[in-house]
This record gives sequence, structure tokens and C-alpha cells, in this order.
Amino acid sequence: MNKQKLLSTHNLFTLRLLLSLLGAYIGTSYRDVSHDYWLVMMFLFTVIAIAPGYYRFRQHRDNLKELTRDIMHWSGGLCAGIVVYAYHSSGRIFHEETGLIVLLIVALTTYLDGVQRGWRCIFTGIFLGLITVCVAFFDSYLWQLSAFAAAALVYSHYRQSADSQTGTV
Repeated sequence: MNKQKLLSTHNLFTLRLLLSLLGAYIGTSYRDVSHDYWLVMMFLFTVIAIAPGYYRFRQHRDNLKELTRDIMHWSGGLCAGIVVYAYHSSGRIFHEETGLIVLLIVALTTYLDGVQRGWRCIFTGIFLGLITVCVAFFDSYLWQLSAFAAAALVYSHYRQSADSQTGTV
């Protein structure tokens, strides 16, 4: 399979939204272990964000500055998540709060990454922030979030198709 198509912005956006919805479900059903899920997602979102830049660097050897910026940005988010998890392990923060704090770190890191990358990362960061609010305050929210994510995916697909026809990215 073509790595360039696999690492397209729409495919990575779809993956992030599906993982976010899975996290919303875990946050609803298994609140006591959701912090573990969001810590793993912090690592996975880091890989998802760095992989396209690494692939471009391996192919063209010309975007080292961009790759370094991405690595520094996401390693900062990882360090913050690990510090929160260390507080949790020492008993200073409860399970539910740890999950929400790590989720907020993932949301903020993704949102700030979107300032450089584009609207899909910004939307994902806002969506993760919305999940944080829903997990903290509401009992029934999965179908609304799913509908919102589906609408965003349809729009992203439309934009991807329109951009490929006009030659823009």
C-alpha cells in the first residue's frame, strides 16, 4: 500500500476521531481505567503526528526543522502526561481526575499542533476538549459526539476530494 495515501491528512483525521470516540465510550463505561487509555492515546497521537513528517524526511531529506519542531512539541505533551500519571501513581490524584487531565493535555497538544498543520488537528483538539466536558458533566453523550464526528468526516472527505481535484493541499 502507498504510504503517502495511508498517511494522508484525511486518513489520520479519521483515525484520530475514531480513537477519540472510543475514548469517550471508555470514559463513560470504564471511568476507573480511562486514564490508562488516554495515556496510551498520548503516545499514539504523538506517533500519528510525527509519522508523516518522518516519512517526508526519509524521502526528501529536506524538512528536518519541521520534524524537529513536531518532535519537540509532542514530547512536551508526553512529558506533561507522564508527570500527571506520576502524580496519580503516588496517590495525589484520583483515577477519574487523572483521565480528564491527561485528556485535556492530549486535546491542547493536538489543538496547538493544528495551528501549524491545519483545521483537521484544530477540530480534533476541540473535539477532545468537548469529550472532556461531556465525560465530566453528562451521562448520555455518545450519539451526539458520533453524529458530530461523522459530519466532520464527511466534510473532511469532501474537502480532500475537492483539494485533490484543484491541486491544493
